Amino acid sequence: MEVVEKNSEKTAEETKMPVEEHVDGNNTSDDKNATDNKGEEKKAEEIKSFYFGDVNLQRDKFLIEQIKLDEGWIPMTIMLQFKLLAAMSNDVETILKAVEQSDLMEISDNRKKIRRRVDKPLPLYNEEYRRSQTARSVYLKSFPQETKLEELKEFFKDFGVVENIVLRKYKDENQKLQFKGSIFVLFKNLDDAKALVAKESLKYKDTELIKMMSEDYSAMKTKERQERKGKKNEAEEDEDDESEKTDLPKGAVLHFTVEKPEGVVWEAIKQSFLELEAKISFVDYKNGQKTGWIRFQGANSATPLLEKMTDKKIKINDSEITFQLLEGEEEDEYLKKVRKELFIKAKPFNKSKKNRNNKKGFRKSKKRGGSPVQDEVASKKHAK
Repeated sequence: MEVVEKNSEKTAEETKMPVEEHVDGNNTSDDKNATDNKGEEKKAEEIKSFYFGDVNLQRDKFLIEQIKLDEGWIPMTIMLQFKLLAAMSNDVETILKAVEQSDLMEISDNRKKIRRRVDKPLPLYNEEYRRSQTARSVYLKSFPQETKLEELKEFFKDFGVVENIVLRKYKDENQKLQFKGSIFVLFKNLDDAKALVAKESLKYKDTELIKMMSEDYSAMKTKERQERKGKKNEAEEDEDDESEKTDLPKGAVLHFTVEKPEGVVWEAIKQSFLELEAKISFVDYKNGQKTGWIRFQGANSATPLLEKMTDKKIKINDSEITFQLLEGEEEDEYLKKVRKELFIKAKPFNKSKKNRNNKKGFRKSKKRGGSPVQDEVASKKHAK
């Protein structure tokens, strides 16, 4: 089923739940044995149909590999390795009797193997078939968290032939899968799926269920994601608009390349420019990198500093650092990035400041590092 969540997509062994057998305590020993046999055959038939049905056989990697080995024949010794099948019946003859009643399966002459009939091949699992599965699927919500798969199969058996039921799950804080309370039901016939959704009321244990075709559910979730994405884009655009209001001087950025990054730190670069009497706003450099930027205060303040250098270079710890003035589109893009970074850093700072101002007797705290006012503070210090 195309719309199931990743945590919900399981193989046969993972999705099927063990079935408990309930026997009437008033039965005699013979009646009890007859009831047991009948129940086991019913369960074996159910599991057999599941393992070799259209849905599971398309995705069960283990069975797919086994089928390739012997013209589709699967030894009963292999089938009984499936824990859930073995839990329902470990008697080969009981399972084979169930297989004999099916028009989907056949038994080998020596009664040691079973396979899906060759005249009933799997549907071609292409895009058209996947769309068909989605069209026949129904999304339902509001089931109790303790709901079991067998209970759901019993509940839906009166609404048409069901090919698959997927319980949607999530991981809790302990990384354990928990039922979300919603499912996808794949009907064999499209009309049965539509008839279920068309019901005015559908209750499960006195709880009204939310129901819709899975295609409609997918469309709804897609719309929700687009709306969230739209709101996020709007918020980012608002941030861009606000960030553009941050005034940064032009002609005040130098880009530099470090010949030998080892041993060169941003503090050393900053100190070299302080010795040139530069008024620094920010050194944008991560130690060990080959490139970086340095911003200065005042429009057109970078060019005079280049003129004070020899060949636009300075030397730190035997490593030459070459500088060039950032101009044109490169300067515009860099300043746009800086404005946005300053705006993002300022948001929690401004919010915190506003909250403190609304309280009486608040204490003045230190400025947060990295806030926009840091540029201004830096200029005051170096102007002395």
